[in-house]
Parts: sequence; structure tokens; C-alpha cells
Amino acid sequence: VGVIHKITNLISGEMRININAMTIEAKDGLFYGNVKIYVHDKEELDALVDKLKKLPGIETVDRYDTETVE
Repeated sequence: VGVIHKITNLISGEMRININAMTIEAKDGLFYGNVKIYVHDKEELDALVDKLKKLPGIETVDRYDTETVE
């Protein structure tokens, strides 16, 4: 099962968080992606970030506030 599937399954399936937008690109054998979601609170976001970081194949997880990134 691919990394993208694992990411979407975790977010939508396990965590029951809606994905509003997702972009993926490949460069030099690595995949880079952005996932836009809305969470209920910081605790839900922290739990998601922790779980994403534990997925095999994930090197980094960064958070951006939509008010500062458009």
C-alpha cells in the first residue's frame, strides 16, 4: 500500500477528518505534498500530526495556519 493511501486513510478513515485539498508532486525520487484540512481543535491537530509522523515513509510533517499561508 502506498504512502499517499496511508496518509488519506489515516486522515479520512481513522481520524474522520475531511480533506479539503491535497497536492502531491515528485522530485528526485521523493514525494512532497500539502494537505488542507480543518480540525475541531488543537488537540485533534496534535494527534493527527503525531500519527502522521509515525507512518513509514514520512520524513517530516509541518503545520501551516491558513491565515498565514494562502
